[in-house]
Amino acid sequence: MKRFLVLDSLRGLCALAFIVHHSHIERSITELTFFRNVSQFAGLFFALSGFLIYRRYSDHLHTPRQVGEFMVTRACRVMPMHVAVLLFFIGFECLKWVLEQRGLSLNYPAFSGDRAPREILPNLLLIQAWWPGFNALSFNYPSWVISVEFYIWMSFALILFALPSLARKLITLLCALAFIALYKDFSLIPHNVLWGVSCFLAGAITYRIYARVRDAIPGPVIATVLEVAVLAGIYGLMTEGEQPLTLELGLLFCLALLIFAYEAGLISKLLLFRPFPALGQLWLSMYLTHAAVIFVVATALTVAAKFSGYALLVDKPSEASGAMVRYLSTGSALNDNLLLVFVGVAVVVVSMLTHRHIEVPGMRFGHHWKHQTLMRRRKDDPPAERV
Repeated sequence: MKRFLVLDSLRGLCALAFIVHHSHIERSITELTFFRNVSQFAGLFFALSGFLIYRRYSDHLHTPRQVGEFMVTRACRVMPMHVAVLLFFIGFECLKWVLEQRGLSLNYPAFSGDRAPREILPNLLLIQAWWPGFNALSFNYPSWVISVEFYIWMSFALILFALPSLARKLITLLCALAFIALYKDFSLIPHNVLWGVSCFLAGAITYRIYARVRDAIPGPVIATVLEVAVLAGIYGLMTEGEQPLTLELGLLFCLALLIFAYEAGLISKLLLFRPFPALGQLWLSMYLTHAAVIFVVATALTVAAKFSGYALLVDKPSEASGAMVRYLSTGSALNDNLLLVFVGVAVVVVSMLTHRHIEVPGMRFGHHWKHQTLMRRRKDDPPAERV
């Protein structure tokens, strides 16, 4: 089955953009309007997931066994990384508590606010984004995307299994209803859940469109024009559009998937260069670990500021919520951007390690679980397909 390397590359670049978005470094490119709005790229993650999941599984979920294997594959794809990073944050809170008992305080009290003990179980079960009573941004805050996606995957599998003859019509109907609910600001379902459902199902519909027109490959000139146009449209909307951008961007993200799936334009050819698909392979590790790496860097600067007397942290009000956001600051634009480069490299290095030692073994475990070969699994066995 063909792998869409350009779409992989786009997902890797989006994960890289999230690193910039969440770094909050005072005089760096993190403060450009585009990067301040990068949280909207969650919609591209959802749409791409719908595109790839529908393509891979739409004709392979006819029996209870196939549904069970799908759920095992999906769980083993994301849960090992998610749980590992969650344990890191819980462990750090335990360390803060120990230090507090000895009279040393770091920022906020241990196990308080968005890292209160009551948030541990919802995070562990990946339900933190589904119920207003939970804090969707608690502990490893980027994991809200995985929380939404995980149960969309499960619901998607059950729809295809239980209603195979109506599945396509139902997916289209649910997609339209989710977008309408977003437009009407329907409050009974969390906004992020509606955003995830609408974009995921729109991505699935986009694959159905692609499957019908994939033989009509545009020439390199037309493909390049289309690629540049859709990227310019996304950039323009994210920098000049009025919030919220969910509806317009959701449609543009799906159009981008359709165009880049052909891999025919100049930008696609550039994205096929080896470093970009490699980033795409690391997307999950980069996305789930970057907040932890940024947190470690910020904590190190906090300690350095306390002992050196230099002001390396600045609190500023958030434009979105009105709460205070802590910015890293070295005092110069050059040093702040170099600090951002350091954070980005650190995230990629950590992600290479977690991908190799957590992600891949998790996928391999899922492969053997499905095939009932857990007792004789081998280290060099191929992992399950990445989606």
